[in-house]
Amino acid sequence: MPRKINPLIAFLLALTLALAAGGVAEAKNLNVDFTIGYNVFGYTTPEDTTKSVNCKMDVAPFIENDRAYVPVRYLAYGLGVAEKDVNWDEASQTVALSMDGTTLELQVGSKTLYVNGKPQEMDVAPLMRDDRVFLPARFVAETFGYEVGYDDGPDKIVGIYLPQK
Repeated sequence: MPRKINPLIAFLLALTLALAAGGVAEAKNLNVDFTIGYNVFGYTTPEDTTKSVNCKMDVAPFIENDRAYVPVRYLAYGLGVAEKDVNWDEASQTVALSMDGTTLELQVGSKTLYVNGKPQEMDVAPLMRDDRVFLPARFVAETFGYEVGYDDGPDKIVGIYLPQK
């Protein structure tokens, strides 16, 4: 005789499978700060507005052509893009990032970025350095609804913030 499954257990099992498959979207972070020349960054999540999470990177952001370049994965994660929504196509050297219904595609060496398939021009292009892709922080952040500031003080910090509503 077949056993009946408790509805609560069935729900918890379905939720666990959805989470394991990446079925729940990540939330945008409130802000993220990258310090030029240092391999650490900090961000604040919507759930924890009182302290920042600090993360170590294996490479450091830099300034070139008056633009801040940040390693693609760290920029994406700092903004809140889920790991499953950061994709690299080696053959075309194209990065695709997706969050909240917006998909952004950038190709190394190209000043054209695509937002949901529509081309837009940038004044700089993504760069490849030591087998790592660096993206111009401003163009990526603004595509996902962030504002970007730069503190040219001793620490040279690129601050990326969600506008207050």
